[in-house]
Amino acid sequence: MSSRPDPILSPTPDPKEGLRVTALGAGVNLLLVVLKFSVGVSGGSRALVADAAHSLSDLVSDVVVAWGLIVGSRPRDDSHHYGHAKVELLAELILGMILLVAGLGIMLDSVRAVLSGEARSPSIVVLPVAVLSVLLKEYLFRVTMRAARKTGHSSLMANAWHHRSDSLTSMGVLAGAGLAMIHPSFAVADALMGALVAVVVIKVGVGIGWDAAARLVDTAPGRDYMKRMEQMILTVPQTRSVRDLKMRYVGRRIAVELHLGLDPEMPVRESHDVAKDVKNIIMEKDGRVFDVLVHVEPEEEPEKGKRRKGEEE
Repeated sequence: MSSRPDPILSPTPDPKEGLRVTALGAGVNLLLVVLKFSVGVSGGSRALVADAAHSLSDLVSDVVVAWGLIVGSRPRDDSHHYGHAKVELLAELILGMILLVAGLGIMLDSVRAVLSGEARSPSIVVLPVAVLSVLLKEYLFRVTMRAARKTGHSSLMANAWHHRSDSLTSMGVLAGAGLAMIHPSFAVADALMGALVAVVVIKVGVGIGWDAAARLVDTAPGRDYMKRMEQMILTVPQTRSVRDLKMRYVGRRIAVELHLGLDPEMPVRESHDVAKDVKNIIMEKDGRVFDVLVHVEPEEEPEKGKRRKGEEE
């Protein structure tokens, strides 16, 4: 269900820039929560109040992401041999759950308003607040996405798309409030737009949570990626085959394990050097790979005309 491609990460992602843009986002979200809720209530816009709840979930997510960045960047220790990177995925999973719950709450409230006939035309003061929200959240999307691509923190990328979803829902609020102001018969448009906001929030929350859960249970990268990795390994001189290639996500990064077929007469030191070359080429090719375990096995020279595993037909 992922709609966002994996970023190519730097070998040593620094959480400082991520924390900086997350703090900026938290300040903007706090401002928007206060503005949207107060103007939504006083201006009679159910959609803007719903959007305030969306911004509140943004604010909570900023706190969760900051926590994940701080704890997830801690180095390996005696109790965590692979580091703490999965904490960042846990932060993403919590973020997805927050969005799902917020979306369901907004949906129920909006549907109730439509069915009960409580929908009213909102005040014109709702419009400038919605416009401000669109501009600010689009700005946050861009700066957060830029930081995510630079540092490689997947929780930042999730939070960037969260900002974009809030920008889109604010555009919906703007459209719904505008229609409701044109004529009293369109008053229901504001409540209906609140329900549409809920759909977007639920979709984004499920997508973020699904991606995080998949990586938490050691999902491997895609088959095309693994095939390219196998072909790259076979370019290392003196390698004869690649067997049992395994990969798994450890947080935002990748651990690799493989069995390397070599000449059975090759000296131990030389086989160690070949294995080291394989490890180096993998880690140099993709900064996401932080650990490579190579098992060396004896393998006879393949018969003439017989294809090595991983070679093209």
